[in-house]
Order: sequence, then C-alpha cells, then structure tokens
Amino acid sequence: MNKQSLDKFRVYNTLINDILKIATKGVTKKQIMDDFSLSRPQLRRLTAELLSKDLLRYHQSLGLLMTSAKGNIHLKKAPKIPSILLKPIDIARETITLDYGRTLLDARNFMLRYNISRIAISHNGKTVGIITEKDIARYLYDNPPTKRLSEVALKEFVRKKLITVNENSSIGICSMLMLKHCISSLIVVDKEGKDKGIITKTDLIEYYAYHQTVRILVHECMSKKVHSIAPDETIHMIAMLMTTYKISRVVVEKNKKPIGIVTARDFLPVSLIHGTGSLGYWTTRADMILAKRHQRFIPSGMIAVVLAQDIMTSSPVTVSMNTDTAEAARVMIRNRISGLPVINKKGYLIGIITKTDILKNQIVTPIDFGIG
Repeated sequence: MNKQSLDKFRVYNTLINDILKIATKGVTKKQIMDDFSLSRPQLRRLTAELLSKDLLRYHQSLGLLMTSAKGNIHLKKAPKIPSILLKPIDIARETITLDYGRTLLDARNFMLRYNISRIAISHNGKTVGIITEKDIARYLYDNPPTKRLSEVALKEFVRKKLITVNENSSIGICSMLMLKHCISSLIVVDKEGKDKGIITKTDLIEYYAYHQTVRILVHECMSKKVHSIAPDETIHMIAMLMTTYKISRVVVEKNKKPIGIVTARDFLPVSLIHGTGSLGYWTTRADMILAKRHQRFIPSGMIAVVLAQDIMTSSPVTVSMNTDTAEAARVMIRNRISGLPVINKKGYLIGIITKTDILKNQIVTPIDFGIG
C-alpha cells in the first residue's frame, strides 16, 4: 500500500470511528450527513456498508442508527491488541434498569418496546437483580392468577445473589460464569463494586462469531435432544416444556421438518390475559388456587385454546448440520435469535444449536479467548 492509499485508508477509518462514536447514543442519517459534510450518495453507500457489516443497526421505531455490539468492539478494541487482552468492559453495554418497586407489566412493556430480553432491577441506584423473558414465561406458568401483572412488584424476582464480573477480568471468565450459574448475562463492576454495564451471552457469541479461528461444525456441538411440538398443541404444553426442562424455545415440527419456533418472547404479548378474569381464570378462592398449584399440565392464567401455530414464528431460520459454528453464530447475530434448528440434507430436524452450545464450545477451545 503506497503512502497516498494509506492516507486515504486512515481518513476513511477515522470517519467510520467518528460515526460509530456519535451513534452510540443514536443518530439520524441527516445528522451524519450534516456533521461530516457528506452528499446523499456518499451517505447511502457509507451507511449501507456499516449496516451490512453489522457495525450499525437501524431501529425503525426510533428512526435512529445505533452502534451495534460489533461496532462497540470495533471502537474499543485497539488495532493489533491480541484477544487475550480484551476485557469485559470492552464489550459491555449500558444497563437498562427499572426500580424494584415497578411492576412485571412495566418490565414486559419495556422488553417489547425496546426489543430487549432482560432488564436490570435496581434499588437505591444499585443493580440488585435481573429479570428476563424466560422469568416472565415461568411466572405465568407457575403462579395462580391471583394478581394482575400490574400488581406484581419486580422486587419479588430479586431472590438470589446477583452474579457480577470485574471490568478487568477476562472474556473467558465471563463464559465460565454464565455456564456455571446457568445465566445469560453478567453485571460488569469496577473494583469498588460500582455498576459499569452489562455483558450478555449475545455479546460473547458476537465476539466468537468474528474471531474464532478453529473450524468446528454444528453437528459436533449441537444438542441432539430437541423439544418439539405439533402446530395444533396448546400454549400450556409449551410453557410446561420450557419450565420443566429450563429451555427458552420449542420447535414446532410437522412431518419431521421444522415449520415454526416458539420462544419465551412469544409469551409477552399473550401475558396480558394473566389474572384479568376476562377468560374465567382469575380467582381468589383458596380451594381453586390450591387445585391450580397441583394441576401441572394447566399453566396458571394461561388459556388452553391458544395454539402453538397462533404464536409461533413461521418458517424459522435453520442451519445445516455441516455449517461452521462461527457462521451459525453470525446467523444468530444477524437475525437477533438465540437458537437455530439443525437440519440434514433432507431438511429433517436432527438437533438444535443455541448460544449456550456455542459458549460451551468456546470453553473447549480456550485459545481463542486466551484462557486455559
């Protein structure tokens, strides 16, 4: 590369970095065009490239371009710094919190509004717990509908010790902590214990997706046991499977092929029927509540006539058994999903690969995270 080409590269790279920096808090296309004196064709080419590389993401509801997790890595990971030096603080995101006096309905609405899967619960300005989509789905199944969601305080979900990681720890430690405690996020803290952000399983998988060097195929680390249902099975069966087996998704199968998928997120819209009494489920009678507690196959506050086909995502994104796991991770990141049904050459369902499966694979090959 000659000096002139090198100078152009440096100018271009600086421009990219500057755009990503202002987009960390959200920016419009017009702002980018005005701030950097770009023409409309230049703006279109540049934003299209950044979106295709997943350095930026466009939030339709907000009308803003936002720096993605990969974009944050691009900003925070200095050139020529080996992965062994990457710290949790380098890929941590800002924590979205609600006070523990707020309600389950507030958490549900925030998750839907901002398209997020977890919210930190705070008290006196400090994070004391985390509530996830899976927690809400489990609550709907396990608890008799004596209360509406607007009557359930978030402090009821602060039941166990919050797992944290030091901001200057290693990425590998984050993976091991998540697997050890069966969780999907960690609060990042400084040496004084002050909250500095949150790091999720998605952040770790995104790092893996673009930095893994060892080729490992999907069928080598997928889960062969798939919890699947027919499209005409009821929603209470899905809730039971998720709660019993502590899973976040169920594959809808027909003629041995995946035709849909139901995740914990799909329970959020239908959660409004919980405890409303509009469908005859809400009650304060002690005898009926006791009966509910022992009816394992009838989820509390759920309606049996809602079927899997009513709430599933049709034509789910799948992956071939011979796909590289790094590519499977990139598919998850691009589609904002946490699990992929695995199919063979005939399109038959033979397994499922999740972020947890990939995370376990990272521990098996610790050289990529500089641990072991």
